Amino acid sequence: MSWDPYDPGTEPGIDPGVDPLPDGVPTDLADPAHPFDDPAAAVDVGPSPDGDSGLPNFDPSQSDPNAVLGNPGEAMEVWQQHQGEGACAIGAQGMVLEYLTGQRISEEQLTAEAAAVDGFDGTGTAPDDLGNLLERHGVPVQQVEDASLEQLEGVLAKGEAAIVGLDADEIWAPGHDPDDDAVGDLPGIPGQGANHAVWVTGIDHSDPEHPMVVLNDSGHSEGQGLQVPLEEFMGAWQDSGNFLVAAGSSQGVRA
Repeated sequence: MSWDPYDPGTEPGIDPGVDPLPDGVPTDLADPAHPFDDPAAAVDVGPSPDGDSGLPNFDPSQSDPNAVLGNPGEAMEVWQQHQGEGACAIGAQGMVLEYLTGQRISEEQLTAEAAAVDGFDGTGTAPDDLGNLLERHGVPVQQVEDASLEQLEGVLAKGEAAIVGLDADEIWAPGHDPDDDAVGDLPGIPGQGANHAVWVTGIDHSDPEHPMVVLNDSGHSEGQGLQVPLEEFMGAWQDSGNFLVAAGSSQGVRA
């Protein structure tokens, strides 16, 4: 089984255009498990959609600061849309790196590093490699499988950064019903629908009846502070087996 990258903004048969890897970067380094050989082995999505999707974006002036977990307004200032194919995890790590350290490193350089060291070849980042770029630039990370919402909230409460794997279909389609995703919920098939990595920057409880998860999504043209209803986020996150990468100084995720 393989994943079909979700791209509602691309017409069939049209090459969306992808920036090549920098000259001299090897693309055939040994990586025994091609990310798409295992349905649970990579978290990425194809070229991003463009145009008005109807998805809401976080607005600090419209929220109660006492009801917002994390710092989504500040995080929006470092948002960037990734350009390379299969580069959502690279884009997420680049934004987090700038947010936590002030270092702004180009996508081209980070892609070259991932290709040279991790064997990144443009088809996505394996979960085991998510966080490697951050560690190489001095940011400690902790990978957590089957993470809980409470653990995610704990990372945000400490002012650290959280990158998660999820199903882009469910966060890019407003009003998506998590119950429609029966395959990803089947026992023994964790991560069946996961195809994307995003940075979770906050959770907004300004409307207690309708909490919103705030994302910096490098794979969407409107991904700067993208807001997703908590229920829809949880359904999309479940498809990666609730995979979480916590990044920051303490990196401790409460069990």
